[in-house]
Amino acid sequence: MSDIYHLIIEVIDIFTQVTWSAILCLLYHHFFRLKFHSDSWWMTFLPGVLWFVVKRIMDALMVVNLISPAESMKSLLKQLLIYGFLLLSSFLLYQGSKKQIFLITVLFAAVSETGRFLSFSFSAFWNTLYDILNRWFERNYFTVAAEDFLFLMECLAILQQFLYMVIFIVVIYGTFRYVCRIFKSRELPLHKTEYLFLLFPCASSFLLCTLLRVIMFTFTNKNVMPKTLFEAFPLLTGIVPILLVICLFSMLYSMKLYQEMLALNAERNRRAVLEKQVVSMEEHARELERIYSGVRSMKHDMKNQLAVLENLMERQENRAELSDYLGQLSRTLGKLDIPFQTGSTVVDSLLFMKYHEACEKFSRIRFEAENLIIPKDCRIQPTDLCIILGNALDNAIEACEKQETDAGGKGRFIRLYSGCRQGMLLLTVENSFNGELKLLQGNLFPATTKPDGEAHGIGLHNIRAAAERYRGGVSWEADENRFTLTVLLYS
Repeated sequence: MSDIYHLIIEVIDIFTQVTWSAILCLLYHHFFRLKFHSDSWWMTFLPGVLWFVVKRIMDALMVVNLISPAESMKSLLKQLLIYGFLLLSSFLLYQGSKKQIFLITVLFAAVSETGRFLSFSFSAFWNTLYDILNRWFERNYFTVAAEDFLFLMECLAILQQFLYMVIFIVVIYGTFRYVCRIFKSRELPLHKTEYLFLLFPCASSFLLCTLLRVIMFTFTNKNVMPKTLFEAFPLLTGIVPILLVICLFSMLYSMKLYQEMLALNAERNRRAVLEKQVVSMEEHARELERIYSGVRSMKHDMKNQLAVLENLMERQENRAELSDYLGQLSRTLGKLDIPFQTGSTVVDSLLFMKYHEACEKFSRIRFEAENLIIPKDCRIQPTDLCIILGNALDNAIEACEKQETDAGGKGRFIRLYSGCRQGMLLLTVENSFNGELKLLQGNLFPATTKPDGEAHGIGLHNIRAAAERYRGGVSWEADENRFTLTVLLYS
């Protein structure tokens, strides 16, 4: 073989590995952030550069000739070391859930190995072409010099390696582009079931490629060149590519199905929010009806009330009775007043409704909202404010229900206050609780303790979704027997 042939093959190999490393970096950049200099674009490709260097070093140190079974196992060991380094470096360089990093690494390895063996599946065609050309040359079907024939074979070999590279790059680039398109968010809520659902197709595909790497070459005699699996069993020439394509589509379909499950769950949560809003509106309407009925009743009885007052005022000896009657009348009128003045009528009504709900459940509770002020120029929709405060108050009332009256020596309390500065609105809800939180790994918020967790554990996520519509966020803090929820909104 000529030096030019070796040079071209080496250039094709280097170009393949560079493109491979770049696709790796873009895939990881879509799902993760680097632990350092995450805003630097050139740092995005640093892990790929490290992986490329390690791969070139491994190729130089562990040269595989595939002339014996030991060489086949050596090839397997080299690939495991390369992907093992990728997994270790991913844990060290990238932020995020360890489960998600492991899943994306296994996905990358599975798709890469599947692409390599899909491109190699065309080797049977090339071997057949080489055999035909050799027979024609031996039988003098075309008269060319031996040097020209070798040059022709080298050109075909270069074309073969180039097509292998194109097939490999198209497979992995197309696959990972599709994955990035269906997963818009970096965060994948990976509970145990969803995690295994995504991991099994990737692991199965990678193990199948590992098996193919071990049995791809058969060694029947030390003095005879090893045969490929396709040469020993021609039927597998069609079966193996089909099996690889099925594995590739099984990985993509599982991810597409997982994304549809997330969308369905989000739709179910939105429906639950709407149903909850309808119930809240019905309660609000009943509360307004109660106030309106009280106003009508007071209006109807006003003549009688004035007559009684006039009679009491004419009788000087009934000053004490008059004072008691006026106090009773004042308390009756006070029940018709909304005691909250936040600047938003909708929020005032919501607080009034939740206040009466808390008073009906608890004989003693401190419900403080004097420092909750909604600016007049606030551009946040009242419906979103009700979603945030309504869910926060529902969680607070639920937490107070589970609390002993004298827990922490402070009794039950719910406090709301706000702060506004330069277009930012900060809402804070504090409440007492029993000091027990159910925290699950991978969850941003404490999990619900209700038996029907799928239906009820959406309050904080709904608050977060509402906050993100205003480029905001949600944080929480638990300190002994006090739980604090903070919501930041940009109005």
